[in-house]
Amino acid sequence: MQTMLARLCCLAALLCTATLLPAAPLAQSSPEEVGLSAERLDRLDSALQKAVDSGELPGAVVFIARDGQLVYAKSFGWLDREKKIPMNNDAIFRLYSMTKPVVSVAAMMLVEEGKLGLQEPVSKYIPEFKEMKVGVESKEVPRPAPGPCPPGRAPGAAVGP
Repeated sequence: MQTMLARLCCLAALLCTATLLPAAPLAQSSPEEVGLSAERLDRLDSALQKAVDSGELPGAVVFIARDGQLVYAKSFGWLDREKKIPMNNDAIFRLYSMTKPVVSVAAMMLVEEGKLGLQEPVSKYIPEFKEMKVGVESKEVPRPAPGPCPPGRAPGAAVGP
């Protein structure tokens, strides 16, 4: 248990440190060279441009890599819609609440290694959860009346005051 916790802490520290270091550029290749479909990536272009045009999405930057090869790098929409500044591939975004994605990746790494079972109770890994009780507050809720619907009342309508 302590080894797993130590690994998770190391992973979190590594991820925090990695964000401060400049990354080496990935080699570029065609989608087909790494088993991806250029036609399907074109669909991604259409979908993202449609979302930008409809106002659903102000802008986006998408990078797709496989086997260490960059196969797709495009930007869509606006970095600043009001000032009409277009989005670019090296745009910097502020990220909030990265705990869930980092922990999820760490958990999936443990699943791949066979050290964590998705169907196992949490208490197997965190003993403090073994005797966990969940409180449920119950309120009286009117229920539909059984049998035929009385005159003047809609079918399925709740019976009550």
